[in-house]
Amino acid sequence: MSQVNGICDFLNQAGTQYKIFDMGRRIEEINQADFLRFEQGEIPYPLPLQQQAWLGFLVWTEDKKSELVIWFLRFPLDAAGKLTTGIRDDFVLQLINKEGKDTPEQDEENPYGFKPKQEHMACFHAKAAKLLNQPASSYYEHTRDYFIGKPGYDQWAFVGFQGIADLATRLDEDNNAELVAESIEKIPHQPFEALAQCLEHEKINTDISQSIVNIINHELEKDESDATFISLCIRALSNTQDQTLLELSLSKILKTEAGRHPEVLASISGRCWLALKNEETINLFLEALAHCSEGQNFFTPVIIDLINIPGMQESILKAVKSPERSEKLSVAIGELFKSFT
Repeated sequence: MSQVNGICDFLNQAGTQYKIFDMGRRIEEINQADFLRFEQGEIPYPLPLQQQAWLGFLVWTEDKKSELVIWFLRFPLDAAGKLTTGIRDDFVLQLINKEGKDTPEQDEENPYGFKPKQEHMACFHAKAAKLLNQPASSYYEHTRDYFIGKPGYDQWAFVGFQGIADLATRLDEDNNAELVAESIEKIPHQPFEALAQCLEHEKINTDISQSIVNIINHELEKDESDATFISLCIRALSNTQDQTLLELSLSKILKTEAGRHPEVLASISGRCWLALKNEETINLFLEALAHCSEGQNFFTPVIIDLINIPGMQESILKAVKSPERSEKLSVAIGELFKSFT
């Protein structure tokens, strides 16, 4: 192998094909050209979480397509959100030193490796199978039968999470989008929770989105709405194609007591950052964040995490300078600026 200039160069010289995914804010494919510019230090990471790039690599060779190699890597980012060449080169050196393997397996002792949550693993494998034109798991057909309502919606105990991940990943197949839109308001809490954790990684249509909004509205109408359940609904709705519907729903939530709950605020900041570019939504979000019971120790890291997302700084800075902000928000912003100095 000739001189290697980065991870992509290593994989190309090894004769492999590969796909790269963000594993932080949601499981989402990253354009290879964008990743190459990132690893060369030309651009910041597009979706940082906790000032790190959380990555999933799917690597294969055309003659051994069934023998996939998967890496889950977590790289710290500098103050500008970029990858340092030192960290990149250190990882590449580890790859080069693993002699005798065209596509070396991820070493469990790799300092850059991490193990995703089981739910994320299921979604990642579902996406990998679809991307490589491989069949869904053996749980898929039984899951479809359940969402059709064949065994009855109370018979959810034997529905595998992997099957739900496959269903969510294949919304464009087998009439699955219509199936989910029609059933999601009818299923019990447990299968809804599993489905919501999968839908947050998919670009859902308006019909599914409206069904989730209906569930949110029903919960908000209760005397004591469940903030944890609402945060789950927000995650399910977060990747909707209908951003206007998302923004309207978030505005409604943020005007309620549940909107000040840390789990709700974390779901919004972690999954709905694009909606926070809307002026009304970001203003309501900051007020709710300032009034959250977790206080300044929650407010500051949430704002810092959002500021580190490329393209978010302008929206946040404009909102924190609003003359209409409350006294509590003004104090929280003052404390935030103290942490920078």
